[in-house]
Amino acid sequence: MRNLARTFHEGFLEIKHALSNHEQWFYMAMQDTKLRYRRSIIGPWWVAISTGIMVLMLGFLWSHIFNQAIVTYLPYFAIGFVVWGWMSSQVLDSASGYFQFQGIIKQIKLPFPIFNLRCNLRQGIILLHNSLIIALVLLLVGHGLSFLSLITIPNLLLIQFNLTLLSIIIAIFCSRYQDMTQVVNVVTQIVFFFTPILWQIDSIKNKAYLAEWNPIYHWIQLIRAPLLGDLPTLSDYLWSIFSLIGLTFLATYYLGRYRSRIAFWL
Repeated sequence: MRNLARTFHEGFLEIKHALSNHEQWFYMAMQDTKLRYRRSIIGPWWVAISTGIMVLMLGFLWSHIFNQAIVTYLPYFAIGFVVWGWMSSQVLDSASGYFQFQGIIKQIKLPFPIFNLRCNLRQGIILLHNSLIIALVLLLVGHGLSFLSLITIPNLLLIQFNLTLLSIIIAIFCSRYQDMTQVVNVVTQIVFFFTPILWQIDSIKNKAYLAEWNPIYHWIQLIRAPLLGDLPTLSDYLWSIFSLIGLTFLATYYLGRYRSRIAFWL
């Protein structure tokens, strides 16, 4: 019991120290973004433009396939697609493990969550650019924005906490077992089709449990529902809070137990 408590304590301290050193991961994420687009004229806006084209083309296509009115389907799809892109990019970033940072890890002792926060912030910057797509779709096609939309801000933070903890677990796991990177990539693609992004939950009628038992659906709904003028359900919040508790438990345990071995796995 004493060893287990010590493991959790060390894992908790690892996360705490990473969060307190926010200057480091914030600077590294900003530098990553600048270096990635240093020869580009409009920088990350290229990502927003390509995402916008995808949203428009697929939105019109799937609205006809599902026989849905474009006024209701396009805002639904645009929000889900952009939020999913943000979430899946963080998962895929973490699937590469800590290998992309092995030069730093083998030379300087830093809390490992710093590297996860660095990747998460990079994707957050892209989300800020892509949020313009959501705003334009809601203003031009949907019912616009309201004060209810402000609920998305704390909800977004709740989702980000979940994703950060999940990325820590995946990064440790994939650093130990390198072949699992491909498994994470495949599972991420499968989850996309099992999550109500292209399709709406009403379309599966008595099999709605396929979505209700999917925590990713509830994470997306915390953002999509307020932007569409609805309040997230109690189920959405409960799933997100319980997943946060479970992921906190796993992330602190794995960090406390394996943080001294990660450098040797790289």
